[in-house]
Amino acid sequence: MRRNRFLLLVYFCSMTFLSFGNKTSADTLKNPNDHPNDIIFIGADKSPEYIGGPKEMYKFISENINETVATKKGMVNLRFVIEKDGSIGDVEILRSLYPTCDEEAKRVIKLMPKWKPGQVNYRNARCYYHMPIVFK
Repeated sequence: MRRNRFLLLVYFCSMTFLSFGNKTSADTLKNPNDHPNDIIFIGADKSPEYIGGPKEMYKFISENINETVATKKGMVNLRFVIEKDGSIGDVEILRSLYPTCDEEAKRVIKLMPKWKPGQVNYRNARCYYHMPIVFK
């Protein structure tokens, strides 16, 4: 019994060491639709920013969203990529509300002007950005 506990402890310690031993400066994901060398960062050193800040971003969304298309009230969660040049790409619905609401949210995100791109090691990088859009 004591030997089994010791082996279990050694196993967990070695797995912990192996999982934390290969830590990088930012978490990454590869999108299979992209070129194999294009990495999309989740936790960049400098996050992407909407030019003018969050207040201007939500102002843009509220001015461009067509709430008459929305037949339900609630929230759509989106994830999209801020490209190296600041443009928007790969808009995905993470949590759907209703098909018409989802399409309207995607449409508005694709209309956004260029952002300040995220940076990893002082170089522009493709980064994911998560955003909820609320329909009232």
